[in-house]
Amino acid sequence: MSANAKTGPASMPDSPSTPPTEPSSKPEMRAASEAGGRMTALAYGTRAGLAVLAIFVGVVVFVALKQTKAPPARSNLGSALLQVLTYDAHARPTARVWEGFGTARAMTATDVRAQVSGTVIERPDAVEAGAAIGRGETIIKVEPLDYAERITVSEQRIGAIEAQLSGLEVEETRLREQLRLAEQEQDAARRDFQRVREAIEAGAGSPGELDQFESALLRTQRTLEGVRQQVEMIPSRRAQLAAQLTGERSTLRIERENLTRTVVTSPIAGVLQAIDFERGEWVGAAQRVARVVDLRRIEIPLRLAMSANGSIKIGDRVELRTDGPSAAAWSGRVVRIAPEIDSSTRTLEVFVEVVQDPDADDRPLLPGQFVVGRVWTSATSERVALPRRAVVADRVMLAEPIAEGDDAIEGFDREGGELRRVRPAAVRVEYHLGGALPGGGVNDRDWAVLDPEGSVAEGAVVILSNLDQLTEGMIVRLAPGSAERASGSD
Repeated sequence: MSANAKTGPASMPDSPSTPPTEPSSKPEMRAASEAGGRMTALAYGTRAGLAVLAIFVGVVVFVALKQTKAPPARSNLGSALLQVLTYDAHARPTARVWEGFGTARAMTATDVRAQVSGTVIERPDAVEAGAAIGRGETIIKVEPLDYAERITVSEQRIGAIEAQLSGLEVEETRLREQLRLAEQEQDAARRDFQRVREAIEAGAGSPGELDQFESALLRTQRTLEGVRQQVEMIPSRRAQLAAQLTGERSTLRIERENLTRTVVTSPIAGVLQAIDFERGEWVGAAQRVARVVDLRRIEIPLRLAMSANGSIKIGDRVELRTDGPSAAAWSGRVVRIAPEIDSSTRTLEVFVEVVQDPDADDRPLLPGQFVVGRVWTSATSERVALPRRAVVADRVMLAEPIAEGDDAIEGFDREGGELRRVRPAAVRVEYHLGGALPGGGVNDRDWAVLDPEGSVAEGAVVILSNLDQLTEGMIVRLAPGSAERASGSD
């Protein structure tokens, strides 16, 4: 038990009248409150002093740092400008270029056909598809025995006809001799008949004798007419034999030619495309034996837009190429122009000839290749040609001069290159050119030729670089000497 519990009964008589602790409770609370107020004021003062001290220390440190700070390097405002490459636009004589397409074909190619029938008895080992062959070289040989025998038969027929002609000459000689004798015999019979008639008229003969002599005269006349007819038939018989002889001689020439035709040769020099027969096979007359293609002259029927009519002339230069990563190129000339426009495709057809040396060229133009051709017209016109990279969405960026009093260029360094202001300008491209442009001044190989109606002004400075970073009104710096180099003035 606690001490209060032990003393509790002893103090109980006094508790109803006066509690022991109540008289001293209010002064103690008042003192405690005053002490707490003094401690709070002291805490606030301490905190405020510390804050002031911190601010003072910060100000001192700031001032010290500011005084010891190194001065910043001064930057040149001009160094922040874009530096661009430009090109001076000038009109120059430019050839019109028309682009079309076509399929190459050999100007000289032939299907070699057999002219006689027979069994193939020989085919040279070198005669294979893809091999070169010269004019007159043997492709195959056909069995010649039948044609040799036909020549013998024809020669015998000719000998028989010639013999008949010789016999006709002898016969004609004999018939003419018989004709002469028959004429003499007729003359003698006529004289006898005339004497008998005169005797009878004189009364010295009988009428029966006159009939006998008249019969003899008629017999001589019949004999004479028969001989004369045989003599007159000699020319027709001779002509008939001569015709037979001519026919047999023609047949002999044909048979001899057929004998030579048993050796099938190439009529042109070229490359064998195909061989259709092997040794031992039967080949019929008019059947194809091989195909030979001459690669030295290739023709391309090139289809162009019909608006090219009138501007393309015979002799114009043509550049041909194939599409793809391994594209090749060839040069040719326009040799013919079709007289009609194809109404279904609205195209004009021109014929381009390519002369090449297939032995020296690593990649000759082959028949059947699909090519794209560009025809350069011989006539030129004044046009502004810009590097193709300068034209984006039918618009170019021009670098225009800035007036000296313009406030926009204050603070920019003028020594690093001329300052210009960017201005977009709409253009209309008439056609494109490929390859180096004479006098272009840059190494570009793609050019946009502007339509005169939608072109830029003569001498305008066209920006070539940083086009994706340029906006209208932007100030840029010209690369030193860019315009002069690009215009080709140097």
